[in-house]
Amino acid sequence: MHRILVPIDSQDPESWQYALAYADKIAEQTSQRADVILLIHTKQQLDRTSLAGHIGTTAAKALSKGKSIQLQSGANLSVKTLKTTGQTYEGGIIIAFFADETLLNAVDDLRGLAGAIAVPDLPGDCDQWVARWNAIVHGQQQSASTPLISDPIIDAALSSLIGMVNPTTGIGHPRDKQLADETLRILRSKNHTLDPEAIKSWAIQKGWRSDSASDLARLASKIQSLKSKPSLSKIHNPQRRYDSWLD
Repeated sequence: MHRILVPIDSQDPESWQYALAYADKIAEQTSQRADVILLIHTKQQLDRTSLAGHIGTTAAKALSKGKSIQLQSGANLSVKTLKTTGQTYEGGIIIAFFADETLLNAVDDLRGLAGAIAVPDLPGDCDQWVARWNAIVHGQQQSASTPLISDPIIDAALSSLIGMVNPTTGIGHPRDKQLADETLRILRSKNHTLDPEAIKSWAIQKGWRSDSASDLARLASKIQSLKSKPSLSKIHNPQRRYDSWLD
């Protein structure tokens, strides 16, 4: 899947032009004509922001009414919001405009996409997303991919955890939350530093929904912020579990 950031001020018409150009380029590489979906927070952004001017008043009104319009490439453009987005867009291309963490979490939860282009609301709003996927940044040379979690013990521990947890529910079940809590407490007691943002991105990379990944990140933040090492007295065989991550 192609992931691209267009770091141009969303007030600048070029931000929309470049986003469309990238969508067309991705569409050319797909085996069938791909639909382009403009993802925004609310439909009001089609008539109360600069986006309407970028798209054109007539086209913006049509999109706001739920109609699709045909782009010069022949692809159809339609609009979805956080309330109307589904779960699967097989072969579709998303343009997340006024993108921030909330909008990009929704993008990451979609399945079957051929590509996603993000135009940030404010500078820095998409930094975590770019790091998560090593996304292409318009105007910059793509850097080499680096692991989100550089500590191999944390990586091994979390890999063991997600192997025992349903990715669709994350740590929503009490037993799964207990297992995650124990895993993170063992790591913290062994002086490993828990980075909540990195853990969230790592979990999303592994197929967790963004809300489940956020739950895990919040738990990691809570345990990392403890003033002293957590007690392991109530955890069964913590040393054996830790040793298994060293293999």
